[in-house]
Amino acid sequence: MLNQVGLQGEQAELLVKSFTESTEGVISEIKQEYDMETGNFKNGGAWDIRFNRIKQAALSNNMAVVTKRRGIWTFICVLDTDTGSLYIFSKEKNLEKVIKNFGKDKIHYFHAFVSINSGPLEFEEKQLSLFGTTLTEDYETKRLMEVQKILGEKYPLVNQVIFVVAQEVEKKMVGVEARLFNRYFELIDKVNWSMYVTMDDYSDLTITPEENKGDMEVIPKVKQSVKKLKEQFDQQIPTKKLDKANKKEENNS
Repeated sequence: MLNQVGLQGEQAELLVKSFTESTEGVISEIKQEYDMETGNFKNGGAWDIRFNRIKQAALSNNMAVVTKRRGIWTFICVLDTDTGSLYIFSKEKNLEKVIKNFGKDKIHYFHAFVSINSGPLEFEEKQLSLFGTTLTEDYETKRLMEVQKILGEKYPLVNQVIFVVAQEVEKKMVGVEARLFNRYFELIDKVNWSMYVTMDDYSDLTITPEENKGDMEVIPKVKQSVKKLKEQFDQQIPTKKLDKANKKEENNS
């Protein structure tokens, strides 16, 4: 069961903090730096920041980091090689949406991952209350092949998959649970890790009195995580300064 093989307190705390720490400060800095008006990059950028933090936390605790791409989405999960527990990170509303589509033709990678977990005791002729039908042999074969494809050489190392699920209120993560499902996405065990969520982490910005008078946000100190992410953007997006320099060079030539 989860409470017997789950992470120890310090390891769980580091993963939860890296997952739930606010990304608003980093996103705001990038938005200002590149004068992005729409902010359409916020959701994907926020997950990039979270996954990078999770990766660093895992590596600092001698845990294996699994980075995989499925379609256009690249995600990171963490493998505890001592127990064979693979930790998948998700917001609760996203997980609930995936569970509702369980058993249908399209196999989400969550559907594939959960197939590793054991089934209920009444395995034969198990009727799934989630969607009112039994899983076909074809469906089971497809999701088994999918999880083997995703994990590759790490597949034999995984004994069970545990979902680290964040509850979100007004776009802030306020609670976290580690949940263990059986292969039919029925909850069989959970542990509350909400005590590791630091509410103060949601304030990456230092607000000044002048900021309240306008729409501009003032960030007097750039965090190291911001600098690293900005370096990635520098390789992909030309800054205003570079644009101006190029124009000036063209005019002088």
